[in-house]
Amino acid sequence: MNYSIKRFLLIYITLATLVIYALISLASYWVSKVELDELYDTNLQQVATAIAAQHLAIQDTIHLYRNNQVGSGTKIEREEEFYVRVLARDGTVLYVSHPEVKVPLSSSLGLFTQISQGKQWRFFVVNAKEETIQVAQSLRLRKDTINETAYSLMASQLLFIPVLVLLIFFAISKALLPLSILTKEIQFRNSDDLNPFADDKVPSEIKPLVKSLNVFMCKVSFMVGVLKRFTSDAAHELRTPITALKLQLTVLEQAKSIFERESAIQNLKAGINRSEKLVSQLLTLARLEPGNQSRQIRSFDLLALVKESFEELLPLAQEKYIDLGLIKAEQCEVFGVQQEIKVMINNVLDNAIRYTPNGGKIDVSVFNQAGNIVLEVKDSGLGIPQNDIEHVFERFYRGENQNIAGSGLGLSIVKEIASQHSATIELSNLNPGLSFKVFFAIKSVF
Repeated sequence: MNYSIKRFLLIYITLATLVIYALISLASYWVSKVELDELYDTNLQQVATAIAAQHLAIQDTIHLYRNNQVGSGTKIEREEEFYVRVLARDGTVLYVSHPEVKVPLSSSLGLFTQISQGKQWRFFVVNAKEETIQVAQSLRLRKDTINETAYSLMASQLLFIPVLVLLIFFAISKALLPLSILTKEIQFRNSDDLNPFADDKVPSEIKPLVKSLNVFMCKVSFMVGVLKRFTSDAAHELRTPITALKLQLTVLEQAKSIFERESAIQNLKAGINRSEKLVSQLLTLARLEPGNQSRQIRSFDLLALVKESFEELLPLAQEKYIDLGLIKAEQCEVFGVQQEIKVMINNVLDNAIRYTPNGGKIDVSVFNQAGNIVLEVKDSGLGIPQNDIEHVFERFYRGENQNIAGSGLGLSIVKEIASQHSATIELSNLNPGLSFKVFFAIKSVF
């Protein structure tokens, strides 16, 4: 059976109501019993006092009972009937109201309870002149009356329980109505509608749920935007190299000489390599988007990563006769995703090698400076025009260096990795060349 808040509340509130009803009934019964006992005791005392007053007002009490020694009643059938017995000084019974009822004699005065033959009697005894007046009442009849009164009261109250349950049901349904409305709104909303839900008219108990749902909607909207942007960028950037590959393949097919064929094959290989690198960079950007949960964050040696990148990219530098060297090397621990930092270093060095002319020089430094760990790459290239510095980190931006092979994604990847590691980048033109610095905080915050 599915869990239902409405059913849960209805069952437990009804059970709580019944428990409270039972406790109230017990309390009411006890209070009623005490009050009725006091009332019946007072009645006993009033009857006895009234008879005693009559005795005090009459001179000849013996003559009063001479012709009427017994009452007209035989059995006590109702609780309001009292057993009355008048005794003379010598113990002779002058009057008894119910002669067939066996009530014990008592020598005590005042209010008390006495048991005889398994029956309890409540007495009030008083002396008047030389006579003793005894007024008694059966406790069984008294208890029966108290029970009947209590049961009648509880039965009348019990009739209102179904009404109370219905009211509780309607109250719960009314209270949960905003949830039903929100459910229908979610159910019938279009899949492309990621706008936040209104929370100004929802109860305060549901508002945290709506706010959390809105936060989730914002995250989904952001990720959908990232996906759309990536798809758009990929479609835009892959269109040109694919077209170029088709043209190069056509040239290869139409080649008439071995030289033309070899030239076409080399151009086709270069185009494939560029396409492969572009796809690799696009996938790298996709992995670097915020929200990726597969990133493993730990502490590692930045200098060791730089040396690994040197080994990988040294053949490219040697091909252009570039002097690639490590001029300042300090062991520095960086906290982050090691593979991402490695990608960043490779992109910075690759960018420097591509834009440094043949026979140039690239100096790399890793050192501590004023609470930061600095990675600096200096090259002897042409630098970056001042107008392009603000745009070089934008995706697919190439600036004025269109003759250099590339896709315009390398520095975008560097910027994204730096941002996710709370690092800052500083570019400055040298004379000649460019200084590219990355500042890592010693305690990075993710």
